[in-house]
Amino acid sequence: MYEPTLSPAHHRRATYPRRRRISLQIALLLFILGYLGRTALYSIEHSRDQTCYRDSTVFSKESWGTSESTRSREQDTTTLRVIEHSAEGHQSIIHADVDRIPSIDREKQSDEKEKQLDKFSEALENVLLALPELPEIVDALGPIEGTGEAMVREIGLRARLFKSALDAWEALHTVMFEDRIQIRSDVLQHIVKNPKLATRLQLDHTTLIHKYEEFHSYFVAFSERLFSWTLPYFPDLVTLHAQLWSGGRGIVLTGGDHQASYLLTSIQSMRDMGCELPIEVMYLGEDDLGRENRRKLEKVKGVITRDLSPLVNDKGWKLKGWALKPFAIMLSSFREAIFIDADSLFLRDPSILFSDPEYQSTGALFFKDRVIEPASKLAWLKRILPPPISAQVRRNRFWTGTSSHMQESGVVVVDKWKHFVALMVITRLNGPDRDGNEAEGRIGVYDMVFGDKETFWLGFELVGDTSYAFHNGKVAILGVPKPDSPDQTYYPQDQNDNTDNTTTNPNLPRTKSTFSICAPQLLHLDVDGRPLWFNGWLLPSKFSDDPRLQPVNFTSFIVEAMDGEHLSPWEVKEDNVLCLSSGSVVDLTLAEKEAVDLTVRTARKVGAIRQPV
Repeated sequence: MYEPTLSPAHHRRATYPRRRRISLQIALLLFILGYLGRTALYSIEHSRDQTCYRDSTVFSKESWGTSESTRSREQDTTTLRVIEHSAEGHQSIIHADVDRIPSIDREKQSDEKEKQLDKFSEALENVLLALPELPEIVDALGPIEGTGEAMVREIGLRARLFKSALDAWEALHTVMFEDRIQIRSDVLQHIVKNPKLATRLQLDHTTLIHKYEEFHSYFVAFSERLFSWTLPYFPDLVTLHAQLWSGGRGIVLTGGDHQASYLLTSIQSMRDMGCELPIEVMYLGEDDLGRENRRKLEKVKGVITRDLSPLVNDKGWKLKGWALKPFAIMLSSFREAIFIDADSLFLRDPSILFSDPEYQSTGALFFKDRVIEPASKLAWLKRILPPPISAQVRRNRFWTGTSSHMQESGVVVVDKWKHFVALMVITRLNGPDRDGNEAEGRIGVYDMVFGDKETFWLGFELVGDTSYAFHNGKVAILGVPKPDSPDQTYYPQDQNDNTDNTTTNPNLPRTKSTFSICAPQLLHLDVDGRPLWFNGWLLPSKFSDDPRLQPVNFTSFIVEAMDGEHLSPWEVKEDNVLCLSSGSVVDLTLAEKEAVDLTVRTARKVGAIRQPV
């Protein structure tokens, strides 16, 4: 057969059909391989991703049940797009009806959809079950009346009711990722568009919608009634709670210009001991901590200062003094926080507290105060705590009558996410209900306990959160031992002796005589019996105005006998100085003495203590 000779141009044009056939064949081959291998050659509208995007918020379909993108997969036809490149370099779209292709996942998708719907229905049902009857709602949203013990008990009762509401609401509206929590904003729309939910819950559709909206209104009003101080900064408590999830660990301190040198000493000494945790210093406005001192603090690596005043609505009361502590803890950016008083100083890296077994099992670690002023507050506890009374309370000194002082709040370690409602109650006890008014016959929390320190464990118990622990280390007094009689002499360990007392017997009496240490410094020992941290600053009296005052030459400590044993009597002096006597005196090791000396040198460097004349 005759075949005409083709010109080069004609030859190029003649190859186009062949190229198109090859292109289609390749596309078909890729399509088959992509279908069998489930590759990414095609994109299905409303893709089956692990997350669904709505209103710029990421949600987990695993936790929330059927989302709108899941429903879209029920459509009869889904568009499959295969990109084909033509010879001219343009793109054309070939549409195919996916429903004509058998899907091996159809049954799996259906089962997964039912599981998701079951989870959503269960969470929604729990929200409805957490909605009280109308008389209870009226009581819960009404003002907290009464004063003193009756007021505190009422706070506890309402806090427990609120916690059940918060737990139910968050289970429906939040989803946890490894690094964040997202709050779902389309729950109402999902209920409206899914009448099957009402059938599952044995309600008509309209009633279900009304019940959900009724709970929403109740929850918002209840949050504002109990914890209105959060409103200037956080739109709701769920948002406040959610932002804690990925906050990590850090140290929180509070202080103003008068404590700035204390803060600088404490922070720098912690850094010198190897502590690398981020630190936030919380203060109350420019008049509390000025720009110059903030600049000095922020020069230390990993330290920022934060003003609490715009974050707290203290209308009708005033945030100040000791009461600042729980607010600083709650509003710090950390999830797990070690709060440290400005006058508290560590002899070891404080980050080891996060490794404490009691903290790891409970998420909250407190420290005990001295055993002084024995007094039973059993009847008082029964009047303020809603039943049942926990085993923790029955071991508490307030219950046993051992002492009217249980907690020392110079250091508090807490997982704020885990104990959110308990911390919110603690802020309330140190906020609007803190102060009494004798003229009005109103008794405040501080009229019943000494400052903030007992409000921590008390707040946990009021809300029914018993997952907290007191540190197992003993308390002691730190200073210089002096003989109780003039014919006695104390011989401390030779400081040139490199023997570590922890390897011998740190509690072995160095003499059979009786000695006393008088000082404001309360020392907390770790579980190994060695010094961990102390409060009361470095001077013989932190209240003295004498600028020439020099630090105590800390050499030794006397350990207080534990509860249940023969208690060593504390003698209370002026200016927060206490004395403890014992025949057993324990010396600081060289390493411990060096840690104290390092802190003293730091205090001199930052101007907290003058150089000796």
